[in-house]
Amino acid sequence: MTNSMADDVREECAAHFEVEYCECIDQSDGCGAKLELTVVSPHFEKVPPLSRHRKINTLLKDNGMMDRIHALTIHAWTPSQWETKRGQIE
Repeated sequence: MTNSMADDVREECAAHFEVEYCECIDQSDGCGAKLELTVVSPHFEKVPPLSRHRKINTLLKDNGMMDRIHALTIHAWTPSQWETKRGQIE
């Protein structure tokens, strides 16, 4: 069975950034062209948000995934930022 684009993106980010949490949701009714990605990693400590997004985009581009993605929403947080976000939701 072939993984979905969302699964492939999640697995690639999880392997590269040593994540504490990683989720990729397909918002395109299954075609994989519109994704929402959340990555929580200590690798993002002291890294500005734009640089975090660039790191993720570069990773996906280098692995040939960006050619198949039409839209990608990225949430790239440190573990402490993630705990704050989760606390606001609960």
